[in-house]
Amino acid sequence: MLEIKFCLPRSVRVKLNSACQYKCKFCHQEGNGFAKDVSQDELIKCFKRLKKELGVYRIHFTGGEPTLYEDFNSLLKSTKKIGFSNSVTTNGQFNPELLKNLVDAGLDSVNFSIHSLEKFSFLKLQDCKLFIQNGSKWAQECIDKTINNLMYSKSIVNTKVNCVVGEDFANASDVLALCAKNNIKLRLLNDLSLGERSLQTINYILKKFDAELAGHEITMVSSSHRLDYRINDNYEFGVKYIRNFYLESLCQDCPIRKKGKCFEGFYGIRLEDKPLKFRLCLYRDGYPFVQSVDEFFKSKQFLEIKKDLSDVKKYLLKDDIIDEQRS
Repeated sequence: MLEIKFCLPRSVRVKLNSACQYKCKFCHQEGNGFAKDVSQDELIKCFKRLKKELGVYRIHFTGGEPTLYEDFNSLLKSTKKIGFSNSVTTNGQFNPELLKNLVDAGLDSVNFSIHSLEKFSFLKLQDCKLFIQNGSKWAQECIDKTINNLMYSKSIVNTKVNCVVGEDFANASDVLALCAKNNIKLRLLNDLSLGERSLQTINYILKKFDAELAGHEITMVSSSHRLDYRINDNYEFGVKYIRNFYLESLCQDCPIRKKGKCFEGFYGIRLEDKPLKFRLCLYRDGYPFVQSVDEFFKSKQFLEIKKDLSDVKKYLLKDDIIDEQRS
């Protein structure tokens, strides 16, 4: 029997920084590749307000590469003190000692971004120019380091792999096989820049592995939803998709949406930059798509989100079908 879950969006994405060791071609950098490192003091004040106003209690740290953020340990300790759960998405290019320190400070889960296990395919995903000999050596070292850290992470903290699927089905197939063999959680994500072509690759992989649909998780007041599949009788993995959900106060007259070029809709709240800002759209800058903290809590978008959350919560609780959002 197919399990369907409806979840309230209890998390907020925080772009800690823009620095990263990689230059993946598909990376959208949360909409802003030039954002400054965020201020911890500003974040903590904002988290408290989000928790009170919207019921947020989960933080998903991204970047850039968030493990490069200065004094990440201190930030995790502070968020734990005010009752938040912390997760991070990383490329895995860190020293194992750092991960242990982050877990001790309050990191609850780690998502590894792994998009290829083959060195030449890995290089094709990077927007960089290297001599092929030096480049392939570097790529293999990066892959090996990430896999070693993945296995270590699995032993000390809740661990998952994210794999963006492009046109090359072999890359995602290899990652899926690795995760299934080691019983590591996996989520396949479609490459937003490729549109339908990425979805076709995902469908090919599902057929190749004879995947059986096992569950469906829908995040309300968000364009995010996930289908869960089962292979080899007992291993389950997820495929994240984007559904048509928009904030009318933000998206109603958007020319990008009207041209069919908006591939994310309203996904959720992102925090970025210094001074701290709310980003509500992946594609557009300026108000109301990017707002200061004070602007956001006075905005039509905040009021719409708060009302939608209230309406959805009443409906789901009435039918006893609500579940909590996963990281």
